[in-house]
Amino acid sequence: MNILGINFSHDAAVVLISDGKLLYAVEEEKISRVKQDFGWPRHSVSEVHRATGISPDAIDVIAFGSYYFKEIGKNEIKFRFLRKKSYKLLEVIDRILHYFGLSPSTVSSNNKILFPQMLRKMGYTNAKIEFYDHHLCHAYSANYTAPFLPDLVITCDGHGNGSSFNFYRNSPDTGLECIVAHDHLASIGQFYSSVTKLLGFRPNRHEGKITGLAAYGKPTELVEKFYDLFYYQNDKLRRFPAERTLEYWEQWDMSHKLSLKDKINLKSSESATGRQYGMNSLILLHHLEQVCESYSKEDVAYACQVVAEKVILNEIKRVCKKFYENKKIKVGLAGGVFANVRINQKIYELDFVENIFIQPAMGDSGLALGAAIISDIAEKGKRFDDAPYKFEHTYFGIDYSDKVEEALQDVSCEFFIERMQDTACQVAEKLAENAIIGFWHGPMEWGPRALGSRSIMLNTFDKSVNKTLNDRLNRTEFMPFAPVVLDFMAKEYFPCYDRKVPAADYMTITYDTNPKYKDILQAVVHVDGTARPQVITREKNPLYYDVLYEFYKITGCGALVNTSFNAHEEPIVSTPQVALSALQAGRIDYLVMDNLLISKKQ
Repeated sequence: MNILGINFSHDAAVVLISDGKLLYAVEEEKISRVKQDFGWPRHSVSEVHRATGISPDAIDVIAFGSYYFKEIGKNEIKFRFLRKKSYKLLEVIDRILHYFGLSPSTVSSNNKILFPQMLRKMGYTNAKIEFYDHHLCHAYSANYTAPFLPDLVITCDGHGNGSSFNFYRNSPDTGLECIVAHDHLASIGQFYSSVTKLLGFRPNRHEGKITGLAAYGKPTELVEKFYDLFYYQNDKLRRFPAERTLEYWEQWDMSHKLSLKDKINLKSSESATGRQYGMNSLILLHHLEQVCESYSKEDVAYACQVVAEKVILNEIKRVCKKFYENKKIKVGLAGGVFANVRINQKIYELDFVENIFIQPAMGDSGLALGAAIISDIAEKGKRFDDAPYKFEHTYFGIDYSDKVEEALQDVSCEFFIERMQDTACQVAEKLAENAIIGFWHGPMEWGPRALGSRSIMLNTFDKSVNKTLNDRLNRTEFMPFAPVVLDFMAKEYFPCYDRKVPAADYMTITYDTNPKYKDILQAVVHVDGTARPQVITREKNPLYYDVLYEFYKITGCGALVNTSFNAHEEPIVSTPQVALSALQAGRIDYLVMDNLLISKKQ
C-alpha cells in the first residue's frame, strides 16, 4: 500500500507512506527553490519517485489535506497542477467575468472528474483520490507522530475549511474526536497576520519577525485595545469584526482602501466563507491602522504577541477545565500559529500541562503528512498504539549524497577541497576559530527548521557575529539565532528543560536561559532572556553531535549557533549545487559535505 499525502496550496508538500511506514516528507520549495511554492508539488513528487523507485502507477491512494480542493474552479486546478501562465490567465479572466456578472461561477460541478483526469495523465492510473478536512489533517499530524499519546490535540491557524482554532481528544472507538471548534471568525492567526502586514512585513510568511520584534517592545494601553477585539458569543470565541453580517461586508464602503483586485477576489471567492474571511481581514486591517497610528512598531508587535498568548491560553484553560478538570495532560500542537515558539513555551508552562509536542512541520506543509496518516489508518484500521509514525527524527527529505562528486567536478577549479581524516575534530577546530560553516549532510529535514542536515554553524561567544551573519545572509537584524545544544548540557543552560519533552528536539519551543551562561551563549540568547534550542543526541545525528562534542572539548561550551542554511527569502538549501552556490556567494567561510571541507579560492 503506497500513499501520497499532498498539500495542494501554499507550502506545497508531499509525504510518502509505504506499507505503513513513513518514508519521505518533502516540501516543494526546497526542491523548486520557490519560497512557499504552491499547487501540485511536482518537483518533490518526482524526486520521491526517483529516490524510491516507486512509479506513479504503483500509488494506491493520493490524499489531499483539504476539502477545499473539491470546490475550486477548473482553470485554477489546471494552474495548480501544471503552472502554465495560460491557465493562470484563464483563471483571472474567469474571476473578472464573474465579478461583472458575465460568468455564472468559478466553481464547476465537474471538478471531481477533473482531478482524476489530471492525475491519470501524470501516470497515477490506479490511485484513489481522497480529500480530508484541513484541521483534522493538522490534528492527525501531531497526534500520530508524537512520541506519547496526547490527551489533547490543539490546532490553530489563519483558517482552513471554515475552522481556525480546534481541540481534539483521542477516543478508543473513533480515533480523534473534535470536542471544541472555533470557526474562521475567531481567527487568531488572521489577527497576527494582519499585524504582520500592518508593520510592513509579508503576511503568512513573516509572522516570526513579529515574535522577534515583540521582545523589544513595552506594555502600553494597546494591549487592552487588542485584547478587546476578542470576546465570547454563545460559548464561541469571536474576534472583531465577526459580528458583521456578510451583507454588511459586501456593502461596506471602503473604496479608498479596496482595490479592484481585492473586489474581484472577494466577489469571485468560491464560497461565502471565503468572502467573509477576505472582507473580515480588510476591515480588521483598516481598524488596526487607525488604532496603532501613534505606537512604535516594537510596541505594536509586543501587544500582538501578548494578546495572542493570552487569548490562546485562556481558551486552553477553559477547555481543560470543562473536559479534564485541569488534570495533568499531554498536549500535541499543529497549525501555523504554533510556529510561534513563545506561545508554545507559555502553553508548556501551564501548571496542568505535563508534556508538549509540536509537529515539526506545523504549517500547511504538514497537511500532507496528516492526510497520508488519515488515509493509511483508514486503510489498515490502526490505532495509536500500533501506528508506526512516531517521530524519532525529522530527516525524511531527499538524500543527495550520491550527487556530491558530480557537483564538485563541475566547479572543482573554483574551490579548495580537502578530504578530512577526522571530520568532527577538524570542523570543531574551525568553529573555535570563529569560522562560519555550512553543514550539509544526509537527507534534508522535514519542516521549516534546519536541524543539522542543512545548517549554518558558528560559535556563540560573540554577539557581534549576529550582525556579520545577518549581513551575509541579508536577514533582519532583530531576529535571534538559535542554538544546538548537547543533550547533557541542556538542563544546565535551560533550567526548565526536561529530557522527556520532545519539543526542544525540533527547535519548536523557547526556554528561559540560565543567567549564569548568558555571556557564553550571547549569540543565541534573545533580548528577553529566552533561547530556542535544538537539543541533540548522538542517536539522532551522530556526525552533527560529534562536531558539537569536539567543540565542547576544545572550548567548554556545549552549544553552537544553528541557523538554516539559506539567505533571506530563500528556502533551506537542498542539493550540493545549491550549497556550493552559497559558498561561492561568500555567505559562509567553509562548506562541509560529509567528510569534505570545501573553501573558496581567492
